[in-house]
Amino acid sequence: MKILFVNACMRGENSRTLQLCREFLKELTDSLPGAEIIEHDLRTMGLKSVDQAVLDVKEPLCDRQAWDHPLFAPVKDFRSADAVVIGAPYWDMSFPSVLKVWVENMYVRNLTFRYVNDQPVGLCEGRESAYITTAGSPIGDNDWGAGYMRAVLNTLGIPGFTRVSAEALDLQSSDCDAIMRAAMDDVRREARAMALRLRDGR
Repeated sequence: MKILFVNACMRGENSRTLQLCREFLKELTDSLPGAEIIEHDLRTMGLKSVDQAVLDVKEPLCDRQAWDHPLFAPVKDFRSADAVVIGAPYWDMSFPSVLKVWVENMYVRNLTFRYVNDQPVGLCEGRESAYITTAGSPIGDNDWGAGYMRAVLNTLGIPGFTRVSAEALDLQSSDCDAIMRAAMDDVRREARAMALRLRDGR
């Protein structure tokens, strides 16, 4: 069982989002003995935005399906993962920009998707995903980042999606510790539920 952790927590170990992610992954791997975690740390991976220079290299490789090229090494991690866990704080109505760059790199014609009757069909092997976020203010229905990532993962072939959040952490009236404790309970519960679905092939 392979779990891909996409780490867009820009404050590193000081990140409250990362604290929730670590707990989720611990509970998930405790429930899935032998599971392997591969981490894409977006602070250090050095992924490039997809511009014309990148496309000039990428598109001919896609045509030839030359998947051994170094450009596709992280993409193959994504394509073959059984589950994808994304940790991203709520920034500016969505998430840090490095996550969008990661998405751009994961869209690879003939590797993560292909066109059938002019419609994209996902080729990724995963069944489950989780999106974990924290916010200083209430999010409510305005987590456009989670909605975007759900659409991306579904388009690329991963149907299951779970969102866990800890919100309003920086309000003077908030009990930050209580909110985080409740979110920790949420991530443990959702991780156990995901593990069950993965084990049972649901």
